[in-house]
Amino acid sequence: MVRRIWLNNLILLTTAIIVSLILYFAHVLLPFMFGPIIAAIIVVKFLKLNIKWPFWFSQVGLILLGVQIGSTFTTEVINDIKDDWTTIIIVTVLLIALSLIIAYFFKKIARVNTETAILSVIPGALSQMLIMAEENKRANILVVSLTQTSRVIFVVILVPLISYLFSSDQTATQSISHAKPLTQVLHFPEIILIIMAIALVYFIMAKINFPTKQLLAPILVLISWNLVTHITFTLDNYILASAQVIYMIRIGLQIAQLLGDLKGRIAIAIIYQNVLLIISAFIMVYFVHLFTNDSINELFLGGAPGGMSQIVIVAIATGADVAMISSFHIFRIFFILFIVAPIISYLLKLSLKRYDKK
Repeated sequence: MVRRIWLNNLILLTTAIIVSLILYFAHVLLPFMFGPIIAAIIVVKFLKLNIKWPFWFSQVGLILLGVQIGSTFTTEVINDIKDDWTTIIIVTVLLIALSLIIAYFFKKIARVNTETAILSVIPGALSQMLIMAEENKRANILVVSLTQTSRVIFVVILVPLISYLFSSDQTATQSISHAKPLTQVLHFPEIILIIMAIALVYFIMAKINFPTKQLLAPILVLISWNLVTHITFTLDNYILASAQVIYMIRIGLQIAQLLGDLKGRIAIAIIYQNVLLIISAFIMVYFVHLFTNDSINELFLGGAPGGMSQIVIVAIATGADVAMISSFHIFRIFFILFIVAPIISYLLKLSLKRYDKK
């Protein structure tokens, strides 16, 4: 049985690599993002293979993406980001406000209560939304879970398409400096030092149940590395492509499963809220762009209601400022965790008390 599962995983990995390379040589956008997704759907839906993709394997891919993100936070970039905090805060607050407005209509279409609608629509901090859904007696955790997790389908389809339309806009920020590949810059002892530092920070974050530690741990380590050593690098192309493949296979498996779960009225509501949230986010950042003159593509990727890992893959492919875009998402994670989530939790508890009194 174990041998069969490993064989199925190997078939999936081989298929993902082949499909990714076909897309790459066909000059299709984001080949190492879409390749694994297509491969997962083929293997699960058509070949009907039982897949148990190793969680630790996909985590390695996510950590490598975190290294790539962190490596872009050079001293110069950090100094530039200091001037954009107002924009980052405005975009984050407006996105949350848009989410709450859309939650009202989602509630009507899906015929769910207010608690379920709000927890389903808020972008980011998936684990926090699910925890609050579990704690609240009135929230439907199945709807919250399905709505939040299904967002990845719309993010990986719509966000890259919109981003590519505006990836060459005239107002793009400073061009990203082309650092040399890791294998040409670092020696073996330095690589080991970085790995050990990431492992230590990851362990500490895991102990306190900090979210998105797979990305934040390497980002923090690489920011510190850049500030202390001023030795900058980027991941070699083959390492970055490998990281995308082994991580996006997991996303592809999630999508393959979700395709069978999206049915009926709830499916219509989920499609509505995800598509509207992404399009509304684009319209919102377009107006912000008129006042700030920042790149539409970078503002959109920064404000897009998707996971940082998927958005960063798009940012890398479109040549956008990865550090700037990551700053939007990192700030959103902290903003939701320490401000939005406690407020929503408090309001839901008040609502629950009123419900119990009735």
